[in-house]
Amino acid sequence: MRVALRLFAFAGAVAASSVLAMQAPAVAQDSDNFHVVKAIPFPPTAFQNPANSGKVTSFDISYVNPRLGLYVLGDRSSNAVDVVNVHNNHISQLAVGAFKGVATTCASGNVNDCSGPDGVLIVEGREVWVGDGDSTVKIVNIAQNKVVDTLSTGGKFRVDEMCLDPRDEIVMVTNNADDPPFSTFFSTDGSRPNLGTIAFTTSTNGAEQCVWSPRTGKFYIAIPETSRVTPREGAVAVIDPHNLGTIEKFFDIPLAGCKNPQGMAVGPDHQLLLGCNGASGDGLNSTVVIDERDGHVIKTFNQQSGSDMVWFNPGNGHYFLARSAAAATTQRLGIIDAEGLTADTDIVVGPTGAPNAHSVAADPVTNKTFFPVPAGKNLCSQAPSAPAGIDAVGCIAVIKGKNDKDDCVAEGAPVIAVTDDGDSHFHKGECRDHDDRD
Repeated sequence: MRVALRLFAFAGAVAASSVLAMQAPAVAQDSDNFHVVKAIPFPPTAFQNPANSGKVTSFDISYVNPRLGLYVLGDRSSNAVDVVNVHNNHISQLAVGAFKGVATTCASGNVNDCSGPDGVLIVEGREVWVGDGDSTVKIVNIAQNKVVDTLSTGGKFRVDEMCLDPRDEIVMVTNNADDPPFSTFFSTDGSRPNLGTIAFTTSTNGAEQCVWSPRTGKFYIAIPETSRVTPREGAVAVIDPHNLGTIEKFFDIPLAGCKNPQGMAVGPDHQLLLGCNGASGDGLNSTVVIDERDGHVIKTFNQQSGSDMVWFNPGNGHYFLARSAAAATTQRLGIIDAEGLTADTDIVVGPTGAPNAHSVAADPVTNKTFFPVPAGKNLCSQAPSAPAGIDAVGCIAVIKGKNDKDDCVAEGAPVIAVTDDGDSHFHKGECRDHDDRD
């Protein structure tokens, strides 16, 4: 089998939840092994805003770039992008005050639709692309710590989630609150030209997390509800980067196993996990893994609904689901073994109801999962040496499995090779010592 010359560093080359699809590790984690190992306090910026009452209550999408060793989070309470060094957990901020922050009014009637920062994505290893509440994408230069460009999508409301095709150097960004919702495609090359838009005219409930798959070379985006079928169910729209003017096809998602698909992550083999937000028609609050080639359901997971953002970590072969709308009295972090397609024990975040713990991203080098927790939950205080009173203000919880080892730093940043027939293989770099991480 000839391997095509298509190698991608496991870094900012891939979108938030498209965390490089590849063969899962042979050894899966055992159930009940994931736990909180650190509670990272938010920077003081948010607490200096009197409107926040000294609490972090509003944030959105997060992302990890393993090559840079950075985790980023759109922090609306701080009106900034939070940045965590994944190796030493040091937290800092980018572009403080450059965004809309927590809006107080919005023409849609929902202040969330005018707030920002929202979606975040590290591009070219030097920029953070940030969706904002005024229908723009702010380009933040990491080294300069300032906004160096602003890209308008021409919509009315916020730019939400986004994803990257590193082969064709295209970023897909989505206006989920516009009617109809639409996606805009920008080149990362040169002056970042607008390459066109696609409107999701049959969507009756926005458009959510998008991914790009290195196996198929296609964009995928979750559509929570569509008028294309009766009763209305969710769908996944498939878009070819070489034909941005049209939707190639839809995968209709059976309502029985998945209501309102929102999150999406590229897993091993041909898996796409959908984070299903609502109560599925089977009465079991299910979510699903589908096949990226034809959309058929590979596996249904009971009691795993309620997700907004989801993420796949190839370092330990697990999906992580930010289940802020779980059908229970508590918000949860769902954990699913991608190789065995079995659910591990959830991590309980705190009581249901706003504010919501709806964002998650993981680093495959250290096998740390970063899970921002807003004020008023009770997960932060479960971390060893957690500061007193931290549950009242919120934190970024760091989750690890008891079997996750980082003494060799996961043997370096992973690289993906895609063969001519669409298979993908996981290659690890040279082993590094602990002392080389900071």
